[in-house]
Amino acid sequence: MDKNEVLKYVEPILRFCKKRISNIYDAEDLASDIILQVMIGIEKYNIDSLDAWVWRVAHNRYANFINSQSKNKMILSGDYYLFDITDNNSFEEKTENDENYRAIIKYLHTLSSEYKNIFVDYYLEKMSVHELSDKYSLSEATVKWRLNVSRTKIKKRIGECKMEQIYKRINWNTKTCNGCCEPDEYLHSQVSRAICLAAYEKPLTVEEISMATGIPTLYIEDELPQLEYGDAVKKTGNKFATDFIILRLEDKEKLEAVSKDCVKLVADAFSNHFSEKAEKLKSIDFYGNDFGTEQLGFIIIPYILRNKISEVKSALGLENGPFPLRKDGGYGWFVVEETEDENETVSDYYSGCNTAGDDSGSSYSQTSHIYYYWVNKYFDINIYHGRGIRWLCANGIPQNSENGIIKTNLSDEDAAQLIKNGLVSKCGGKYKLNFACFGQKEFYDYISEFNILNPEFEKALSEWIKKLRNTFSSIVPKRLDSQINQWVAYYATQLVGSVIEELIQRDVLERPLFDRPLSNGVFYVEGDYVNTI
Repeated sequence: MDKNEVLKYVEPILRFCKKRISNIYDAEDLASDIILQVMIGIEKYNIDSLDAWVWRVAHNRYANFINSQSKNKMILSGDYYLFDITDNNSFEEKTENDENYRAIIKYLHTLSSEYKNIFVDYYLEKMSVHELSDKYSLSEATVKWRLNVSRTKIKKRIGECKMEQIYKRINWNTKTCNGCCEPDEYLHSQVSRAICLAAYEKPLTVEEISMATGIPTLYIEDELPQLEYGDAVKKTGNKFATDFIILRLEDKEKLEAVSKDCVKLVADAFSNHFSEKAEKLKSIDFYGNDFGTEQLGFIIIPYILRNKISEVKSALGLENGPFPLRKDGGYGWFVVEETEDENETVSDYYSGCNTAGDDSGSSYSQTSHIYYYWVNKYFDINIYHGRGIRWLCANGIPQNSENGIIKTNLSDEDAAQLIKNGLVSKCGGKYKLNFACFGQKEFYDYISEFNILNPEFEKALSEWIKKLRNTFSSIVPKRLDSQINQWVAYYATQLVGSVIEELIQRDVLERPLFDRPLSNGVFYVEGDYVNTI
């Protein structure tokens, strides 16, 4: 990284220091120290974001500066007055004073700036009430009141809370939304997550957030404007409330308990249906009709279930509702899930569908698309990117194939990658597709055979959706109720993954191979786009 890039931060860092330190010489010294530490870091570490690194160093060096400047300078007595610590104190008295000092500094950081700044200026900078009145454009009565409030708050917090905060990493998946927005842009840091977690159940003031998290108000106040801009938090009066649903691990357990019986019933229905339709399906002519439901079930189950769930939700009056516009230009809500570990991946059974169409660059005259139904547990990004379905569609491979045999000349490298991704196999010196290829009519004829009209099946789905909605209502703060229906739709897709996994374990569906990705959810349809929900 070019060290000259640091130059643009010199003035902002100096302003940062002057804003926080009244003594101009101390502010300049601190600014120099921050720049020096940034330069050292550039030499020692591989820094992805210079901006993030600069302000991380700035906050850390400022915190160190405050602690070193104030150390052994004052204590707060039982009557809450400040005293100098003299060298005449015994070792025991010094130890006790140091402990008192550390407690005061810790709790001082939990005061919002309107109280903390006056408190520090009065006791450390020895400014008079009159001088504080002029500096902050407040009446002397207001200054005295804030000083008294500050002393009372610190006394209460030292005596009652002890602030024995155990800092734990907050593991969230923040890569998903239900519209067009970037949750991770606002929620990637532990500070932002801690703020949102603290203010989730009910709105809190800055000081209350500080007490709940153990984070100094300085950092909370710096983070809140960005969270407000990203619609991650909403401010009402002097309180802040998280403005998205957090699916916590304990919440997932409740939802899984609600879904357990439904998974088995739906798996039974598909298993029976596959057996009943086995012979009839052979009459529908398309490439791949001999793959059997053990492979094609990876297409059938998600298509049927996702459509059924949508129909049931509509029948119950649980429409998703509008996608709200956001301050940053996006729309929709954040989808945030607590995860088991630092990998921060979503549930194994979360499912979805990726599509590659003619916008991928193909010059083929007939409209066509390749689809990839996936379950997170078996998802492989290479099936979509690289030598995946986008590449296949862009290069007209399935479009120019005949009964699955590829007519386009493939290089050895391309063929090797496609085979590795499970999309192509070699047969008698030729390459053939490993996924079903349909015409528009053949696809709908085939899939319609699996449109389960069993009343018990429909009722089970309906009851399950209602239980999901009720469970969400019991775990989500009332102010976020308008987001629940879309969350139900998002969570309901996990039924697809759970049913597929159940049928894999029963050997109704093909078990994944160890030497290549599970690509059974891939299929090609010539014609207009198929609504995969």
